[in-house]
Amino acid sequence: MEKKTDVLLFLSQRPILSQSLQYSLKILEMSNLDLAEHVEEKLLENPFLIREYTSSTHSELVENIAHGRQMNDEVVEQLSFLHLDDRETEIAWSLIHNLSGGAYLNAETLGDISKEKNIDQLELLKIVNKLKKTSLSGMFAFNLQDKFKTFLENSGKYNEEYGKLIRNIDLVLSDDWSTLKRTCKLSDGALSQMISTMTGAFLSLDYFQGECAFPTSVDLVVETRVKNDLEVTINEESVPRVQFNGALHGESAKRCRSCADKKYVKENAASAELLIKSLNHRNSTLLKVAREVISRQKNFFVDKDKHLAPISSKSIANALFLHDSTIRRAISNKLVSTPHGTFEFKALLPRKISSDSEGISDYAIKKHMKKLIDREPRDNPYSDNSIVNFMHSMGINISRRTVAKYRAALNIPNSSDRVRVYKIRSA
Repeated sequence: MEKKTDVLLFLSQRPILSQSLQYSLKILEMSNLDLAEHVEEKLLENPFLIREYTSSTHSELVENIAHGRQMNDEVVEQLSFLHLDDRETEIAWSLIHNLSGGAYLNAETLGDISKEKNIDQLELLKIVNKLKKTSLSGMFAFNLQDKFKTFLENSGKYNEEYGKLIRNIDLVLSDDWSTLKRTCKLSDGALSQMISTMTGAFLSLDYFQGECAFPTSVDLVVETRVKNDLEVTINEESVPRVQFNGALHGESAKRCRSCADKKYVKENAASAELLIKSLNHRNSTLLKVAREVISRQKNFFVDKDKHLAPISSKSIANALFLHDSTIRRAISNKLVSTPHGTFEFKALLPRKISSDSEGISDYAIKKHMKKLIDREPRDNPYSDNSIVNFMHSMGINISRRTVAKYRAALNIPNSSDRVRVYKIRSA
C-alpha cells in the first residue's frame, strides 16, 4: 500500500507587542509610588537622563534646600524611634528649638546648650549624631556640605569621590562643570549621575517644598470649579520629571572609539528616550481615561446623595477608541483624590447589578447595606435574609450569598457577632 505525505499550510494572525510597547504598558500600569521608584533607578543608571527643574534653576534649587522650611514638629515625631533616655530627650528638645533660621546648627548654639544643660560638648555631639540618623537628618547639619555628607552616609553611598564633590560645593552652586571635572577628576557621565543623586535625594526628602494639599501617593486629583464643573489633573509632585541630556549625548557620541563604547551610548540613549516617551504616553492616557470616567460620574461628585453609576471598562474603551486592556491597566493601582474623599480609581467604575427598576452599581448596593445596618435595632440585628428582603423592597434583586459577600467586603460581622459587639459596647 502506497503511503502519501501531504503538506498543509495554515495562515493565522495574532497581535505581537513590541518591547517598546510592552514597556509603555508596564509604565501605564504603575502607581505614582512605583513609578517614582522606577524613575529614580533610571536616573542613577542612565547618564543621558537628567532631572527636569521647571520652577527653579539648579543653583536656586540647592539654595532652597540649604535654607529649607522649619520642620520641627516632624523631627519631634522621630524622637520616639531613637530610644533616647529622659536626659537625652531633654537635650534633643533644646537642639530642636534652637535651630537657626537656615536649619543649621552652629558652635555658638552648641556652646549655649552645653552651659545651660550642664553637658559636655562631646556628649552633646553624640546626641546630634543620633538625631542625624532620623529621616530628617539634614536639619541637624552644621552647613550645606555636612548636610550632603550626612545623607550620603545614611544611604551608604558616601565615598571619596563624593567627598571631593562636597568639598568643592561652591563649584556645584555655580554650575562650573568644567572646573569640577578637572578638580575632582570625574567624567561627564559620573559627574551628572552624582549631581543627580545629591539633588534628587533632597527633593525626595521634601526639605524646602510646602505641605501638599493631598497625599503624594495620589495619582489623580478631581476638584470642583465654578458652576459645578469638575477639573481632573495628574499629580506629578511625587514623580520626578526627567529630560534627555542632549549635550552630554552629543559629546559622548563624538568621543566614542570602541564598539563597546558606541553600544553603551546607543543603548542608554534609546532607553532614556523610551522612558520619556512612555511617561508622556502614560500621562496623556491616564488623563484621557480619567476625564471620561469623571464626566460619567459627575452626578455623584456634584450631589452627595447620588450614587456611582455602573460603568464598564469596555464602554470607556469604545468611547476613547482604546483597547479594553489599556483601560484596565490605566485604572489599576491608582488613587484618585476627590471632593468626596480618596478612592481607588477602579472603584469609580463599579459593576452593574440587575434589578427590577434600573441598573445599579455594586458600590450603591454596599452603601445601601451600610446605611441599613447602621440603623438596625441593637437588640435584634438584621440577618442576611432580612437584608435581602429589604433590598427586594427597594427593587434590587440580589441573593443572600451576594449580601454575605458584600458584607464581608465592608468588614461587617454577621448578625450573631454584631449582637455580642452591641452588648459589649452598651455594658
